Amino acid sequence: MPVIDIDKDLHAQFSTGDPAAFRALVDAYFPVLCRYAQKILQDESLAKDVVQETFIKLWKYEGSFSTPAGLRGFLYVAARNGCLNLIRGREREEDRHLKVAAENPDSVDPVLNEILQAESIALIYQVVREMPKKMQQVFFLSFEEGLTIAEIAREMNTSQKTVRNQKYKALVSLRKKFRNSEKPLLLILSLLLR
Repeated sequence: MPVIDIDKDLHAQFSTGDPAAFRALVDAYFPVLCRYAQKILQDESLAKDVVQETFIKLWKYEGSFSTPAGLRGFLYVAARNGCLNLIRGREREEDRHLKVAAENPDSVDPVLNEILQAESIALIYQVVREMPKKMQQVFFLSFEEGLTIAEIAREMNTSQKTVRNQKYKALVSLRKKFRNSEKPLLLILSLLLR
């Protein structure tokens, strides 16, 4: 019984644009190319992504392959190049992160900074909620709403002097509470005005 050269049959069918031949090619080479890419990347999931991209490139490829070896070569070269591009991309991204970290240590982990800022604001609110009601109202109108002393006085139907005194007392109370804080109180309060 003669051995059928699947590559020649697939090549002939694929050359005519037969979608079934493309599917058969994917079925035949996908696992092989995944193992090949995984050896380069040391990551099964990334290897599968690269191989999928390889087959997308093959599907979009407008040239023709004169031999089955040319088709097979295209698949391996495209998979290898995809792996190398991914590795180079990772290295460039790591270099960018290291450069940013060296230039601005506070930006190393923006998520951590956001968490710390949110916690600082929560602490401010906790302290403000322990203040008398009018002082709370002055604080929130000033720092959350961004109103001026005159606008707050009109809003609360009180004198500007009373608003100034309430705002001053609120800030003194917060300064005492955050005296040992790593971040200055003014920086934390500026977060409220964003």
